[in-house]
Amino acid sequence: MIKTINLQKIFKTEEVETWALNNVSIEVKQGEFVAIMGPS
Repeated sequence: MIKTINLQKIFKTEEVETWALNNVSIEVKQGEFVAIMGPS
């Protein structure tokens, strides 16, 4: 099992702070498949 609680990822430059993930919680049980997609 893989589990995250309140996961956050921020990309920062000198001028801009971009939140890619903000308080994401997920639980993936054995045998399950997950894909996380979004604009790149």
